[in-house]
Amino acid sequence: MDKNYHRRKWSIWGILVLSFVAVFFHRLSIGVVSDDLIRDLGLNGKSLGNLTAMNFYAYALMQIPVGIMVDTIGVRKICSWGTLLTGIGSILFGLADSLLLAYAARFLVGIGTSVIIVSIMKVQSLWFKPEKFSTVSGYTSFIGNLGAFLATVPLAYLVLSIGWRNSFLLMGASSVVIAVAIWVIVRDHPSDLGFDVLEKPTVKKDIKKGLKSVILNPHTWPPFMIMFFMVGATTAIIGLWGMPYLMQVYSITKTQAAGYLSFVSIGFVVGAPFVGRISEYLNGEIKKILNVATIFYMMIWVYLAVMGGKPPIQQIPIIFLLIGISTIFHILSFTNVKEVNDPDFSGSAAAIINVGEFVGGSVLSFGMGVLLDFGWRGNLVNGARIYEVHQYQLIFVIMAVMAFISFMATLAMKGKSAKRNDLSEGNSVAL
Repeated sequence: MDKNYHRRKWSIWGILVLSFVAVFFHRLSIGVVSDDLIRDLGLNGKSLGNLTAMNFYAYALMQIPVGIMVDTIGVRKICSWGTLLTGIGSILFGLADSLLLAYAARFLVGIGTSVIIVSIMKVQSLWFKPEKFSTVSGYTSFIGNLGAFLATVPLAYLVLSIGWRNSFLLMGASSVVIAVAIWVIVRDHPSDLGFDVLEKPTVKKDIKKGLKSVILNPHTWPPFMIMFFMVGATTAIIGLWGMPYLMQVYSITKTQAAGYLSFVSIGFVVGAPFVGRISEYLNGEIKKILNVATIFYMMIWVYLAVMGGKPPIQQIPIIFLLIGISTIFHILSFTNVKEVNDPDFSGSAAAIINVGEFVGGSVLSFGMGVLLDFGWRGNLVNGARIYEVHQYQLIFVIMAVMAFISFMATLAMKGKSAKRNDLSEGNSVAL
């Protein structure tokens, strides 16, 4: 049974992580095709920011319902339908001939992709040993962030080869195939396949009471703040404004800019395997790890601001690589929020903090667009607005402030020793 169990749990995890690759691709792909969208759909900075934010709005809006559905309906059903919606939305986006249809398509993609990460966290909590949660989360980030890489240089070359519309049509068709595979492979609980496990699924859950316990738990919110200010801010940069920044400030081509920006994604991929290993090495001291990661992250943005928003271009790959490595440690926020809440409502807890990334990403994407438009001096190249380096320097100052707030949030997190004390005293960590 052990051999069959391990094979099945990894196959379930694997197909969901493959879908997670598509999540990252869709989340970050707009930055690479931003100039194409500006030209073909007649966008400005504000409308481009809104188009990017549509995905985040839908994602954030769905997180609480998704958390409830993961804990009740189950992973198999919502991931199959969610991935199918992602495919349909991507196809509609590739066919969009108006801003309104593009908005609707991106919103649909946001709804579809919103179900995946919470579902993966739920599967990890049910199919894997608790002490392996952070390690498997690192593997999840490692593979999922390949999608972030695909949304940089490979997408840029694909767009040059077959156009941005056909690129999204291709991704849409791939998502439809993955949706069918999820339905065939995934099962919600080991007991569904007859595996004898100690922890059985709760037959009837009081969702209202469980959700209330997660929301009223003060230890739920520091991880939320990290997701909002650290991950949301990074998403706004790599998902939208990083490409225009590189192309306009350094006067380089789209392909070159995508190459530089890809180092953030490479940082995600490089750093992800070390997340779980460092957590295991430090015996699960997640709070201390995130203390260091957020300080390091803040120093990077302070450096970019001090350099006037334009460090030597030779430094950009290193800077972006370090941004990716430091940001990827946010995945430990999911481990923390799982540990301080009732296991029966781990999906709801993960969903709540995951809202932070996409509310943060949408607000900051839009806000950066407004700031850039406010200081715009009327310069246009091929119909696209050109922003100046001092405007991006202001953005980097704001990023440093976001990073500082993230660090303060780590100080408020519930550390490992505090969790042990609660458990030894017989207190519920969900209260």
